[in-house]
Amino acid sequence: MSSHASTIDVTELTIPTFHAALREGRTTITAVVGAYLSRIAQHDPTIKSLITINPNALTEAAEKDAETDRLLQRNAGSTSTTATATATATATLPALHGVPILLKDNYTTHDLPTSGGAKALATLTSKRDGNVVRKLRHSGAIILAKANLHEFALHGTTTSSLGGQTLNPYDITRTPGGSSGGTGAGLALNLGMVGCGTDTVNSLRSPASACSIVGFRPSVGRVDTEGIVPVSETQDVAGPMGRCVGDVRVLFDVMKGESSSQGSETESKSVFRIGVLEEYFHLETPTSSSSSNANLGLEPELVAENAIVQDVTRKALSLISSAQDPSNTNINITLVPIPASSHNDVDWSVTHLLSNGDTQAFEFRECLNEFLQLDQISSPHPSLESIASSGEIDQKAVTGVFTLPLSDKHRYSRQSTEYQTRLTLIESLKNSVREIFTKHDIDALVYPHQRHFPIKIGPTIQPARNGILAALTGRPAVCIPAGFGPATLEAPQGVPIGLELMGREGGDEVLLDLAELIEGIISARKVSHLNCTGGNPSR
Repeated sequence: MSSHASTIDVTELTIPTFHAALREGRTTITAVVGAYLSRIAQHDPTIKSLITINPNALTEAAEKDAETDRLLQRNAGSTSTTATATATATATLPALHGVPILLKDNYTTHDLPTSGGAKALATLTSKRDGNVVRKLRHSGAIILAKANLHEFALHGTTTSSLGGQTLNPYDITRTPGGSSGGTGAGLALNLGMVGCGTDTVNSLRSPASACSIVGFRPSVGRVDTEGIVPVSETQDVAGPMGRCVGDVRVLFDVMKGESSSQGSETESKSVFRIGVLEEYFHLETPTSSSSSNANLGLEPELVAENAIVQDVTRKALSLISSAQDPSNTNINITLVPIPASSHNDVDWSVTHLLSNGDTQAFEFRECLNEFLQLDQISSPHPSLESIASSGEIDQKAVTGVFTLPLSDKHRYSRQSTEYQTRLTLIESLKNSVREIFTKHDIDALVYPHQRHFPIKIGPTIQPARNGILAALTGRPAVCIPAGFGPATLEAPQGVPIGLELMGREGGDEVLLDLAELIEGIISARKVSHLNCTGGNPSR
């Protein structure tokens, strides 16, 4: 390394910047992994974002450093000194070479236990990596740690019997969203470079909104979910999380691999029409059929928070609609209001969709039991019934998705009439959303992910999130930072607020194009006040 070469800091480090530093000899994978481990030791005892830290992370990093040297030498070949320097600086490394990843602890790994957040499964192991993890490692990634999640990924406060309660790095009196909240909080606090989560209703986008990061829910079927502790075969997806859309895109490209079961739009676009889904900005009035929103919608504090969320997101939309790129006059974004009256054929309200369309309680027991009995899985419990009998769960965190199939396994099954009725509603909803996209010729719908702030620590149910629409229609959706609420003693920078975009069917890549464009316009992410420099990992 030249004596004039600068060093790098892992705070807000991106994959391209990291790889450039490796090629230029300004850092090593061992130094970067060591810096993240130091940050974990400093911050995680407070935040509780992680369950298991990979004890071999530094050994794997050293092996990757040796591989880096071989790759760079191979690219340099036997050319002149000047040509060698140029070749090394532009050398192509595997997409995730040496990248330390935070993996939600429902992804199976051959070398680390997979708990789903439950004490009952603390010793569950797998003979091999799940398909996504295999792709990550093949692309050069290092699994730095397994992250905490809401018990069995069933709700959104990231509370589990094994990992405890994860705290929000921007306001430790609040939750980080969930269920992938351990991954979200860890990335917000720079405890890893990128991360992987899952999403059944809100679980990739909720922590993104609450922790000022990016969470991407791919289209159903774009990423293989084999080897992941399941909740719902209809709604489950696996997806990437990061501090910027660019890193999320790199991770998504590796995760999807060749497993995509449907076509995708790949043509780069610069002209977009975005529908503003007005009804998802306001609090819903509680009804007798609502569950998670009961007695919350009209509380003065939440009404005040909703007003802040609306103000922040509408200011972000104003920036989007007025933005022009002087270097590319073809870039144009038009906002199109989408009132509730435009889709009278189907009720899109979150309360209605959760109460009448959500399939979790009907699929969870059977899907989990099938997973626990797979040949490659060595589990201390063979079934949901056995887990429940063990008592090694957080009874407040598991929700009705866990308990209802135990009380009536015939009603809450994939064979029941009620389940078929929900599938019929889902098809009607898909058609309704498709018609709106066609009628208004839009590329995406936009709305705040959460209608008020993430809740204070204590309750284990996170209400007023808007993720169910994408979850039931199977469309891609991404949440990016939109801004922050006002600063308070508990939240010196304010509470993060996320903007969600839901795209066209199979339009994952185009949606990421749009999200990256909007991210650059808004530029809303802030580093958590809990962050510290953490040293300069150099040679």
